[in-house]
Amino acid sequence: MIGGAPRRRTLWSAALRNVLLPAGDRAFGQRMMARLRFLEQAQWWAPTQIQERRDALLRELIAVAYREVPFYRDLLASRQLTPADIRCPADLAKLPVVTKQMLRAGYPDKTTRPTGQKTYEARTSGSTGENFAVVEDHETKGWYSASFLLCLEWAGWEIGTPHMQTGMTLSRSLDRRLKDRLLRCHYVSAFDMDDAHIDTVLDRLEHHKLEHLWGYPPSLYFYALRALKRGWNRPLRSIVTWGDNLYPHYRKAMEQAFRAPVTDTYGVGEGTQVSAQCEHQRYHVHDLDVVVEYVDDEGQPVPSSAPGNLLLTRLHPGPMPLIRYRVGDVGVAGEQTPCKCGRGFGLMQKIEGRDADVVLTPSGNRLIVEFFNGLIDDVPEIDSFQVIQEQIDRITIRVVPRPGFSDDTKRNLIRESQRHGAEDLAIDIEVVDRIPLTPGGKRRYVINKIRQPHLSAHADGR
Repeated sequence: MIGGAPRRRTLWSAALRNVLLPAGDRAFGQRMMARLRFLEQAQWWAPTQIQERRDALLRELIAVAYREVPFYRDLLASRQLTPADIRCPADLAKLPVVTKQMLRAGYPDKTTRPTGQKTYEARTSGSTGENFAVVEDHETKGWYSASFLLCLEWAGWEIGTPHMQTGMTLSRSLDRRLKDRLLRCHYVSAFDMDDAHIDTVLDRLEHHKLEHLWGYPPSLYFYALRALKRGWNRPLRSIVTWGDNLYPHYRKAMEQAFRAPVTDTYGVGEGTQVSAQCEHQRYHVHDLDVVVEYVDDEGQPVPSSAPGNLLLTRLHPGPMPLIRYRVGDVGVAGEQTPCKCGRGFGLMQKIEGRDADVVLTPSGNRLIVEFFNGLIDDVPEIDSFQVIQEQIDRITIRVVPRPGFSDDTKRNLIRESQRHGAEDLAIDIEVVDRIPLTPGGKRRYVINKIRQPHLSAHADGR
């Protein structure tokens, strides 16, 4: 919906919303569609009503975590607090900041809770390059999936409208294949970014008359550059990005090539959609999903115009609650002035913490940061990583090992990297005790020391 006005839906969209997807929710225990319907209405509530509901969710979260998760019960006890002391977001400052290292130390016995559903482990490198596991269940997945569907609606997409998504999950599980078929998703690889592969993507967009394109900003940026070079001129209706910084020159090239607005979204692999742009390109925080705090390195609040480390409190407890969790990203709070779109959610000015370089290969492939995330997230024997490129035909992957790391781990990582797009690169694995931070306190995933003229030529379009 735009401005609260209902949009006309196709018969297929109506069938998905009212019959097929609710049936899937019942089968998988997700409740995604019920949550989406709630959010479609709640986004237009007055800010005070949203805040009241958010605060009630926060109090419930704290009570559940205190009652059922030893890690948080001990955390509150260490500050001589009870759930009654945490009534609103301002009270969260009474608690210490929670880090990946703290959660790892108690994982899983002290940090998780039974929910009555089957649980599974999801791994993420976040924006720090540190391998980290969270436990999810289907209800938690349905919760954040509903918020992501809402973001797509903000971009002008309707459930069931054919679209293209570029990503790293090429081995599609049964539920993912079913989702692709029902939602009419054309899923393409983000591993292969050479010109020949991009040409097949553009041809597929043309052949199937697809009007919506989603994916990582670097992938879509390279698509746009190739489209401009080819003179590809079929306009799209929307472009949706996630996962990395959406630089101004990325946006400019995409909108020039595809003649459609770019909608950027921000979520984290720990099962939370945090914010997304509306049609006026302002980032709205999903206030009924998450509380966002902006703090300095000592955990103190920063001024609203200053960048701060993001602390996330996910309002749905799930099997592994996350409270005042330092995700590793940096963001800036937005001025809380009403947006022309009319939504009552709070505002975020920008996200600064997902910078990434691109690895180039001799054959012309471009390996974006998600290439390495997609491979290393599934290797529990690696704690954190960083990729260095100083020659066009060779890279070094620095890894901080975890228990179980061996020469086989090295060989498997090299083999999988070369099998998925780095076949013409020599790959050295360097085992280190730690990955150095930048002077700003960030860890860069990829450092490319080779001049990239085909990228820098467009960097002035910021």
